Amino acid sequence: MKTIQNYAPPDAQSLQRLQDRLGYSDARMAELAGLDAATPWPSYVGGPEPRSLGRQRLFYMMARLTLDEREWQRVLTAMREVGAHLDYEDPQASVAPPAPEPMADEERKFGMLLVSRNGSFHEMEQLREFAHFAHEAGVSRFVHTAFYDSDIDLCRFNFADHDGLDDASRDRIFDAAHKTITRFEFDGRIYRGGIPPESDG
Repeated sequence: MKTIQNYAPPDAQSLQRLQDRLGYSDARMAELAGLDAATPWPSYVGGPEPRSLGRQRLFYMMARLTLDEREWQRVLTAMREVGAHLDYEDPQASVAPPAPEPMADEERKFGMLLVSRNGSFHEMEQLREFAHFAHEAGVSRFVHTAFYDSDIDLCRFNFADHDGLDDASRDRIFDAAHKTITRFEFDGRIYRGGIPPESDG
């Protein structure tokens, strides 16, 4: 089994850039990294001697940012199946009654899986428009999933494992996203484009 070797942690500036890109507060970054009060998030991004982020904690953070809720729940289920006991809930749940969980919406178009975490109408409309432009540009086969994370208003793309995915094809996928998606991540950067968002209310 392959393992991660020769790991070098991201420096404080890189972690600060990640926080800025996500737009998360220190408290939310601490929650993302699974930190407790004894090791606050600012200790990783500031001070004369910032803490180093271990590979397991970084892996945990990136898994939470990359996996959709269904995939994340599969990981937690696997942990329980080998005997772990854990709770997975919003730490604010004890402060106020939780709002009803919005239902995810998904559909498949031109071979792509289009998903809105909270089933927002305007997100699904943008995803459908993206699918049409990608199909017309001949690059729909390269996109496995377009996932709109409603909680952070950000669309991410999961590319299919395909030999023909070259730079020109990636550019056409980017163009399709830029024409249709209000806020999306591409090659590690966040872009704005597309049509103005509409209220679901």
